[in-house]
Amino acid sequence: MGTPSFTTRVSPFASTPPPVEATTQRRRHRPRQDRRKSIRATVTALLGTTTLAAVIGLLASTAFADNTLVSSTPANNAALEISPTSVDFVFTEAVGPTQTPVSTCNSAPFVVGTPTVSADRLTVSVPITNPMPAGTCTVVLTISAADSTPNGNFSVTFTIAADTPAVAPTVSPAPSTVTTVAGAAPITTTAPAVSDAAGSESAGTNVGGPLGLARVLSMLGLAVLLGSLVLIVTAWPEGVEYILTVRFLRSAWAVGMVGSVLSAILLRAQVTGESVGSSISPSSWFDLTDTTPGTAALARVAFAAACVWVVIRPERVVDQNTQLPALALPVLAVATFGLSRTGGDIPLLGVVAGVGHAVAMAVWLGGVVLLTRVVLAGPGEDDLVHAVRGFSRISTPALLVTVATGAIQTWRLDGGTLFETSHGRMLLLKTLVVGAMVFVGLATRQFVRQRLRKIDSMTSPLASRLQRATGLEAVGGIVVLALTAWLLSMQPGGVTVADGPVYDIETQVTVADLDLTVRLTGDVGRNGVRVDIDAPATGVSALVLTFTAPAGTTAAGVVLTIPAELTGADIGAAELPLAIGIPLDVAGVWTLQVDATTPAGPQSVQKNFTLVV
Repeated sequence: MGTPSFTTRVSPFASTPPPVEATTQRRRHRPRQDRRKSIRATVTALLGTTTLAAVIGLLASTAFADNTLVSSTPANNAALEISPTSVDFVFTEAVGPTQTPVSTCNSAPFVVGTPTVSADRLTVSVPITNPMPAGTCTVVLTISAADSTPNGNFSVTFTIAADTPAVAPTVSPAPSTVTTVAGAAPITTTAPAVSDAAGSESAGTNVGGPLGLARVLSMLGLAVLLGSLVLIVTAWPEGVEYILTVRFLRSAWAVGMVGSVLSAILLRAQVTGESVGSSISPSSWFDLTDTTPGTAALARVAFAAACVWVVIRPERVVDQNTQLPALALPVLAVATFGLSRTGGDIPLLGVVAGVGHAVAMAVWLGGVVLLTRVVLAGPGEDDLVHAVRGFSRISTPALLVTVATGAIQTWRLDGGTLFETSHGRMLLLKTLVVGAMVFVGLATRQFVRQRLRKIDSMTSPLASRLQRATGLEAVGGIVVLALTAWLLSMQPGGVTVADGPVYDIETQVTVADLDLTVRLTGDVGRNGVRVDIDAPATGVSALVLTFTAPAGTTAAGVVLTIPAELTGADIGAAELPLAIGIPLDVAGVWTLQVDATTPAGPQSVQKNFTLVV
């Protein structure tokens, strides 16, 4: 390819051939001294940007700590005369949308009410709906951060000197009764925690799918931008002179910028439980600053926006005076992806490994996409050969760092639970795709070392063959990015779950004016149960659920009586925690019978559901 002036350069892939004088003109090579200066400047730029990324990671690591309990009422280890009416927890930081209390008295489970949160979200009050007995009681509260990630478990233990004296009946919820039938031994009577629709915490707007897509766009655009600039600096400084390269860089930046903004909007809607429309205003995004992932999302938008300074004039990345900031901005934007997952063992190691994983992945993926879409789009002179050789030199270390840091994160977040959780199984699938990419990449590098060692121009057949190989590698990288975004929506096995049980079975029951939904965790053995009454708003009483075991089995059935407060003015829900759930001890087709009295009279309906091992 020739080297016309920057303003009048003919695209190397234009359909109309350039004049004879241009095609025969050879590119002048820079003196060896200039190349040494360029290499020294490149090393300086990379060291500087890596240092900045590490500083950000170390500063952000402090946000991985759990919330801090300031005080509690009653105080820890307090001695009380009678049962408290509530246990209040006061924190230093605002709590998120999930608060899960578990209580025991004298080593036996004791059911408490649904927590309420103060207006400033610093105080969580756990109501004691029925008096606690004399003895030692403990209330453990598991809370989430604003982005629904785990944010700590806090325990308050106290002793009660005497049982609370009997008083006249009040409006406190009547306990529900769980008993077994079919000759099995009875189990403990319990009372499901109850929450009204008006007072319950929102679990967040359901934006999981769009948020995952936005993350993929953000990761892809910013990673390609960074990797392309690194390849240009280290091996292809002539690339900034091509209009095709400039357009490619601007397109990558636009994709990354749009994805980053959408991620911030959708993450804010998920965290606050408000609509997507109310989260569009940038002034509302400051609700994300309560957590490290939320702060990282905001920083990503800022750094991505600043990268426009580079893409409008890509030659800044090869200019000695502007090279460092031109590389630092995309490095910092990509480094924020390393802060998107909190929790796990050794948080500081997680910060370093996460940032290193994100930057190394971007160097590899961005370079291979630039090769596929620009460098190998047609034949050319020796600068294209140098670009391909240069990528072969930097891609192997980048792949090794990506694999090593990924292994560290797997050990931290999943440990030995790879086959037991959805996160672990998805991570195994991602590992297989990465392995296939590494195989293709190493084979391509070997081909480059053999075929491009002595040639000084890129022929059309050679460019086409290399483009197919790098294209396959790039597609694998995009698949890995999609799996990574999907993994962010899953709970790793090595991270404490603070979001309560996951209900895998949902049965809708509708008869006359009764409309309710029964949800089960869906496991053979002990099951958490949640019952939501959608209609009518008032007048429901004597609500009983009967679970009958599959025919031909000796497993016990279960009768669950729902609290009477669901007959009040507010539509509500009753939930039996997994820790004290109902025993469904065999796989097969179970029968659920719902009996209730509604304003239309007594109602009864049966539904079947299947439990699998």
